[in-house]
Amino acid sequence: MRKFLIAFGVLLLSITMLAACNDKDENTNDSEQPEEQVDENSDENNENDDLATDDQTEDAADLDVEDQVDLSIGDTGHFYTDIGSYDMTVTTAELKGYELEGIESQLDDWILLDVTIKNTSDTTLNVEDIMGTMEVTDNLEGSGSIGAVGAFDSVEDFQGEIGPGEEQSGQFITEVFEADQYYFRKISGNVAGGSSNQVIWTIKAEDLK
Repeated sequence: MRKFLIAFGVLLLSITMLAACNDKDENTNDSEQPEEQVDENSDENNENDDLATDDQTEDAADLDVEDQVDLSIGDTGHFYTDIGSYDMTVTTAELKGYELEGIESQLDDWILLDVTIKNTSDTTLNVEDIMGTMEVTDNLEGSGSIGAVGAFDSVEDFQGEIGPGEEQSGQFITEVFEADQYYFRKISGNVAGGSSNQVIWTIKAEDLK
């Protein structure tokens, strides 16, 4: 009888251990399943990221438009930027002398341009921001001087925003060295950063009032 009980106990222990092993295998399989799902989701996220990157590349490529670097007084330049597109026309240019309204130029002279901007995009544009990206230089390889319209009462500043299809006229004034010709352009750093094409007006001495 004692041998029978021992044999029965061993059998019962074996059955218990076998059942525990089966439960462990099932739990292991269940725990592995979410990892597979995470991997699949990760792949989907990577694919979405790749698509987003492709879209951004295409958008950047849209700004790869032709520069206009040989414009003259009276010509209209077409800007294509990451904030919208617009036309700019320089109608007149004149030198105002070394001193204007009691303010002396830190260089040799003040130059004043009459400018008209037309919004050719579908979004509203801030004209003050647009003019803040322009400069005058006498050397295309060097830096230029940005506008100083806020320092003068007699100079007509651009104001606020213009909606799609609207236009506004104003003036740009800055200090320059004495030179045979000047260049009015988008600040080169903005163009190098890929935010806009380059547009340049050449203002010769005979073009100045």
